[in-house]
Amino acid sequence: MSAQLVDVLGDDVDRVRARQLIDAQVQAWSHGLLASGRVVSAEVLRQVARLVFDRRFGLGPLQPYLERSDVENIVVNGCEQTWVSYTDGTKQPGPPVAETDEDLIEWVQLLARRGNTGREFSHASPLLDVALSDGVRLAVVGWVSRRPHLAIRVHRLVDVTLRQLTDLGTLTRPLEAFLAAAIRARRNLIVCGEVNTGKTTLVRALANEIPAQERVITLESDFELFLDDPRLAHRHHDVVALEARHANAEGAGEVRLQDLVPACLRLNPDRVIVGEARHGELAPMLEVMYSGARGSMCTLHVHRPEHVFSRVVQLGRRADLGLDADDVHLMFGLAEPLIVYLERDQTSNQRYVSQVMEIGPPADSAEPTRNHIFTPGPDGRATPAGGHIGTALLDELAAQGFDPALLATSPAREDWL
Repeated sequence: MSAQLVDVLGDDVDRVRARQLIDAQVQAWSHGLLASGRVVSAEVLRQVARLVFDRRFGLGPLQPYLERSDVENIVVNGCEQTWVSYTDGTKQPGPPVAETDEDLIEWVQLLARRGNTGREFSHASPLLDVALSDGVRLAVVGWVSRRPHLAIRVHRLVDVTLRQLTDLGTLTRPLEAFLAAAIRARRNLIVCGEVNTGKTTLVRALANEIPAQERVITLESDFELFLDDPRLAHRHHDVVALEARHANAEGAGEVRLQDLVPACLRLNPDRVIVGEARHGELAPMLEVMYSGARGSMCTLHVHRPEHVFSRVVQLGRRADLGLDADDVHLMFGLAEPLIVYLERDQTSNQRYVSQVMEIGPPADSAEPTRNHIFTPGPDGRATPAGGHIGTALLDELAAQGFDPALLATSPAREDWL
C-alpha cells in the first residue's frame, strides 16, 4: 500500500493535499482489514501515514533523524547498512532504508527529482549531488561501486550569527568584532579549511552582517547557503541564488559555476558569494572581488593555510584562461582578500577559526604579500598576532566601529571568550 500511494502522489501535489490523500487511503486500508476481522489501532494507522508521507516528502525511515538537533551526517552503504554521525563526534548504526538495492535506487531517483534542479541518477549519470529541502544535501554514487552509497549532510545552523558562533567556541570576541567590521567595510573574504570544518556555516554567519538592503547573489554547485530561504527574509531582502546545472544524458545543457560568475555581474549584485571554488571559477571570482563587487566571499578547500597560494594557482590554471602562476598571484593580491582558516578537533568535533591572514599585491616576490592578523593560540583558536596590520585595513575597520585595542596580544583577558 505504501509504495502504491507514493507513486500516486505526483510531483505537483502539495503537502497539505498529500496528507489528506494519505489519511484517506490509510483509512480505506484499515476498513478493508476490519472487514476481514483484523483491527488496527489508531497509533499504527498514524505510523503508517507518517511512513508514507516521509517516504514521499521526507527521507523515509531516516526522517526522524533529520528532526533531531544532534544529528550531523548520515551515510548509507547499500539498502541495509546505515551510519549516523552526531554533533559530539560519535557514530551509531541506523535503520535499513530499503528492502533491496533496487528499491534504494528507485528511492534515490525520487529524491533526485525533488531537488531544486531535478537531477538525473541512472547508468548514464551514476554520480548525484543534490540539495533537498530544509538544509539537507545528498550525495550518491551508484553503478561505479558494488552497491549504491549515500551521504547525507544536515545543515543545522542556517539562520546563524557570528555571536552564536562565538558562543559555540568557533570564534573569540575579538575575532567576531574583527570579522563583523571587515564585512561592513566591504573587505573580500575567502574562508578556507578541510572538509566538514564549518566553512559554509561561517559564510552564512558572515553574510548576516551584510546590510539587509544590499543585493546579494549566491553561486553554488549545489544549494547549501540558503540565503534566499523565506525564513531569512528579515536578514536578506534581495537575494538571487544560482546553481550550476549538470549536462543531461546526451551531454547537453551544462552550466558551469565559472560561467555563472561573469554572468551574475549583469544582474547588478552588491556582493557575490561563491559556495565553494573547486574548478575554474576562482579566477573570475578574483576579478569580481577586485573590480566587480567588493565585499564578496567564497570558500576554498585547503589542508593547511600555507597551501592557499598553491591552491589558488592550481584553480586559476583550471579556468583555461591562459594564466600563468604570476598572473594568478597578481589577481589574488589585487583582490586583497582576508583568508580565514577553520579547523576541526577530531576528538571533540568542535570547529574553530585558527588563523586570519591579510593578503596584498606582490611586492618583493611573485607571490602576494601576507600578514598574519590572528594566529593559533595555546588552544589552537585564533589569537591576535600582535604584528603590524595594514594602515588601510585598520582605518577601514575603525571607520566601522572596530576597536584596534582588541588586536593587542593579551591572552589573559577573560572578555575574549
